[in-house]
Amino acid sequence: IERQGYALQDTTIEPVNAASQEEMTQSRQTVLILYDEQEDASVKYKGNFERVLHRMDMEGEFLDIRQKESVSYSDFNMVAVIFSDWDGLIGEDCYRMLRYVQQGGHLFLGMVPASPGTVYSALYRAMGIVEYGEYVTTTGITFTEELLAGSKGRAFKGDSFEDAAIGVQIETGAQLYATGTVEDRQVPLVWKNQYGEGDILVFNATGITGDLWTGVLGGCVATAMGDFIYPVINTKTVFIDDFPSPMYNTESAVIAENYNRSVQEFFRDIWWPDMQSAASRYNLEYVGLFIATYDNIVVPENFAYTKDTVEQYFGNSLLQNGFEMGGHGYNHQSLALEGQVPKDMGYKAWSGEADMAASLTKLREIAEDLFPGVKLYTYVPPSNYLSAEGREAVKEALPDLQVISGVYTMEGEEGSVYVQDFTVADDGIVEFPRATSGMLEGVYDDFAAMNIAGLYGVYSHFIHPDDILDEERGGGKDWESLFSDFCEKLSLINAYFPQLRPMTSAEAAQQVRVAEALDIALTLSDGRATGVCNGFTGEAWCYLRTDKTPAVDNESCTITPVCGAYDGSYYLVQIHDANFSFSLQ
Repeated sequence: IERQGYALQDTTIEPVNAASQEEMTQSRQTVLILYDEQEDASVKYKGNFERVLHRMDMEGEFLDIRQKESVSYSDFNMVAVIFSDWDGLIGEDCYRMLRYVQQGGHLFLGMVPASPGTVYSALYRAMGIVEYGEYVTTTGITFTEELLAGSKGRAFKGDSFEDAAIGVQIETGAQLYATGTVEDRQVPLVWKNQYGEGDILVFNATGITGDLWTGVLGGCVATAMGDFIYPVINTKTVFIDDFPSPMYNTESAVIAENYNRSVQEFFRDIWWPDMQSAASRYNLEYVGLFIATYDNIVVPENFAYTKDTVEQYFGNSLLQNGFEMGGHGYNHQSLALEGQVPKDMGYKAWSGEADMAASLTKLREIAEDLFPGVKLYTYVPPSNYLSAEGREAVKEALPDLQVISGVYTMEGEEGSVYVQDFTVADDGIVEFPRATSGMLEGVYDDFAAMNIAGLYGVYSHFIHPDDILDEERGGGKDWESLFSDFCEKLSLINAYFPQLRPMTSAEAAQQVRVAEALDIALTLSDGRATGVCNGFTGEAWCYLRTDKTPAVDNESCTITPVCGAYDGSYYLVQIHDANFSFSLQ
């Protein structure tokens, strides 16, 4: 399907199934997640686990710890403990957990206990702890090994990483994956210890409950399992909000003083050429999000639009570069009803779904007039607010719609923030959230990008062209500094995830469909891995986590390290055939 300089993949390929559904179900790894429904942090942790299990294609059973006697741990490949009241809720059951591990089970102790009491004293030797002391405050995390893809050797420090951990000394034979910074020393945060025929993986802190720690959690799960493979999306996309838009017709004293240009001239002569240069230099695809006007009219009868040649210029340039144009709105009024967007946002509420749909129909008509032949495959909600009614309006008004891109986390916001996972909705629309944002370089943003790329194989970032005009988003920096920060972000993601494929959101959405449809099973025997796929449509991508060394000796797949800058545990597997195999020694 040709569209303005780029092509969408043929989705009519009939999927190949190499095994029966029963065989695939039997091969799927199973996890029992014990949580505390009365502890807010544990319930939040449960939400993170649901995201991870979905992406890693594992069967998970969530059980309130008070019902622990109703299950047999031996029925599961892994048991996860994700609550803090060990003494009150685990009690004598800790000895059953130890027997489970001794007999070959994988136990994940995923949260530091509220107190290192009776249960901790019963488990600590099996956990690989030589001795333990009091709680300490950590102010950073350093990955000593590749716990999640692209993490080895990376360190993150600052207020966002302040946490509580127990001061421990671990066995020399335990495998250490991450440490926490405590003043001038490091304390173990994540490690794995063999016990009997099985092993215990410990996360000695609480930060893993955070929204953007899902990659760390996925890394813990994969590391606990040992040899593990799962589908990833393997794409990178940068969204440019409000591009094109009417903002380029405004005036700015900052621009005039520093660049001796009008706003329009600055974006035409400096900003946009730099952005195109970055796309070429860092191998990127952009999605520009078209907004026609900044009026606050929410009554269709009063819609009024005068053709804007500046919008037309930037939109045509976007498309001529082979990038994608998505829909952002007729205006910047979020598609929500009264009370669904915080009042301090200053937005007007729509009267209903019909008026919302009319606004997007108007946007589509304007786009078709300015950019003949354009199709709006992607919709991004203004300010990330989108109600259920608004979502229906988007579907109704944009017939070519394939993907909606909200955000991965609410980030402390309230109201109808459109939070998503990378998945295909029940109505067939791809949910493809933007996970990181901004031009400014920041430690937590880098950490978030690593988590998303490390779990999903995705870089999904968005910026605003007027970051330079916004004191908060621009940090008071000039364009040269902001652009340098932006390039540093792109350079960093390319360094640790060099094989992420540059795609527009419409193209990336199709790769979400590929990953979602893929069902994969891997069998290990005599130094060889044999894989079978269901739902295979000619090519698929997976992360393989292993401490062994994979080697390809046929044409059924291609295997390379996720990050080639060091010797790690994660490999990118490109599958060429529904039946594939490789050496694993």
